Amino acid sequence: MYIHFPWCRKLCPYCDFAVMVAHHEPPHEAYRDAVVAELAARAAAVEGRRLRSIYLGGGTPGLWRPDCVGDVVAAVLAAAAAPGPDALEITIEVNPTDVTAARLAAWRDAGVNRVSIGVQSFDAAELAALGRDHWAGDGPRAVELALAAGLRSVSADLIAGTPAGLVAAPSSSPPSSSVAAARGAPAASIAALIATGVPHASVYELTIEPRTRFGKLARRGALVPRPDDELAALYEANHRALEAAGLEHYEISSYARPGHRAVHNSLYWSGAEYLGLGAGAASFERRADGGACRPPRPPPGPTGGGPRPPRPDEVVELGADEVAVDRVWLALRTRDGAALAEVAALPGAARLRARLAAEGLAEEVDGRLRPTLRGFLFNDRLARHVVDAADPAGYNRPPTS
Repeated sequence: MYIHFPWCRKLCPYCDFAVMVAHHEPPHEAYRDAVVAELAARAAAVEGRRLRSIYLGGGTPGLWRPDCVGDVVAAVLAAAAAPGPDALEITIEVNPTDVTAARLAAWRDAGVNRVSIGVQSFDAAELAALGRDHWAGDGPRAVELALAAGLRSVSADLIAGTPAGLVAAPSSSPPSSSVAAARGAPAASIAALIATGVPHASVYELTIEPRTRFGKLARRGALVPRPDDELAALYEANHRALEAAGLEHYEISSYARPGHRAVHNSLYWSGAEYLGLGAGAASFERRADGGACRPPRPPPGPTGGGPRPPRPDEVVELGADEVAVDRVWLALRTRDGAALAEVAALPGAARLRARLAAEGLAEEVDGRLRPTLRGFLFNDRLARHVVDAADPAGYNRPPTS
């Protein structure tokens, strides 16, 4: 289950998520009540289902009062068939300045057993360039406190590939990610992250989204993204450093020590069902015929009434063939890859396997088609091949060049 909390202290210049700036305090109780009411309205979607993850994302749910978090978690556990506490992952996304010993204890009391900390960089100049509201020392301090709190797991997010023109001046002696990209060396933040001992890390390439402040700067030529070859060199260097430190590269942007893979994200990549609650949340439900649907959040009803049922035109339906294609390309975002039996169900499977092997994008190991490091780097191309393989008339035709 995904629960979206849309408020942040400030809007980061690269952020294209569904967020709002809380200039004072977010409406803690009112939003709790709205999420619990939405859960009640969608009770049929969770009744009797086996719950494996609750993920509070945002926005910055670390701003939500822990007692309100606890009330929402309790409502979810009452509505769904939850396993024992040791088997259920409950994650909250937080910023470094949200993390204190008192708040960690309150989150634990609320049922949270995993925190994901938006460190983004350990480099002061990069943090300023990215418009973050914390200092370089706040990231390692937050990770240290979280690890000491005895949670089931702790994750840290980093952003790689900050354009060199945004970084005002060189900071400490190790290279920032923008400088490291040109040298083919891992970013300074990677070494700092490894030094914390954090068991899970997500390293995302900075994406310039059109509707953001960075997007506007890019259109004016005031921001120039790093060249693709530099970003590829940085990705490979970060990969080598993290794997050498014992963190497995198990998904395009994610690394984990044994036993610390993110359950929630792994469910997405395996095509599992999920229910989204809150302002910007989406859902995914499977059908008995192999198809699936993406229902909208409950539309508002008449004034004074509850939510009305969604109209048929408001529900996105996916056929069984579409679901099969999605399962393969989503699985190929992960090191485990897709079962060859699932790949074989695609009409253009034979040519797909040959093309992925010829281009060095995937390899067949132990009955599975698994992406190579090159396959991670060019995953959009890999996914395009999978989608095209669903059209045998075009995909099985010999290439023209």
